[in-house]
Amino acid sequence: MEKSQNSMTFSQEGGSNLSERVLLNVGGKKFETTVATLTRVSDTVLAVMVSDRWKTGDEIFIDRDPKHFGKVLNYLRDGDHFVAPSDTEACDELKREAHFYNMPFLAEMCMPMNVDVADVVQWKRDAIEIYWRPFVRYMVDDSLSLPFIYDRNNHTLARCIACEEFQDPKCSYLFDINYTAWEPMRHHMYNMTGEVTQLMGENCCIVAWDNGQQIHLPKSALSKVPGMLHQ
Repeated sequence: MEKSQNSMTFSQEGGSNLSERVLLNVGGKKFETTVATLTRVSDTVLAVMVSDRWKTGDEIFIDRDPKHFGKVLNYLRDGDHFVAPSDTEACDELKREAHFYNMPFLAEMCMPMNVDVADVVQWKRDAIEIYWRPFVRYMVDDSLSLPFIYDRNNHTLARCIACEEFQDPKCSYLFDINYTAWEPMRHHMYNMTGEVTQLMGENCCIVAWDNGQQIHLPKSALSKVPGMLHQ
């Protein structure tokens, strides 16, 4: 994190009056703000544009998707009081915009919050396509304590992809799973919530899901459900 992006200090760039209005065209959508807002955080793409290229009355064109530009401006206006979106996808998209505009502190605000015991969590939407089959296999096979399996010498072993947790279930699979029949579980995972019951080092935790399953998972697969307490 850059110190200059934390201070949120005003700087008068290029002799411009801080109260002057600036019109920005972001991907065809117009936004209006002030020199003060655009230069509040130094060394950003927007601050440099104003100081190096902008003249009173000019329109600044940015060839970028305007979807989250209003949030970028609100971050410049609100600083540490800015609240990142609770939706995981929106947060990821805003983080990409923050990197583009050289706003590392905003990008950090969009990072997933570290989970703790008793937090209510849900699956990240982009993690479901990766995890739903291991999750189904974990549900079907009572011998597993970890959802990630591999075979060695015709013997099934399990380990975590994010830590050194390892399991030898002492058995081999005697059945195949019909994942097509389990497709509804993939859909249901978008609506599941669970409670963190134990932390497993820095990268993992154990989650008790609302369907009765308790499973060891990397924190990277999860996001906190804001404002929810486990019942």
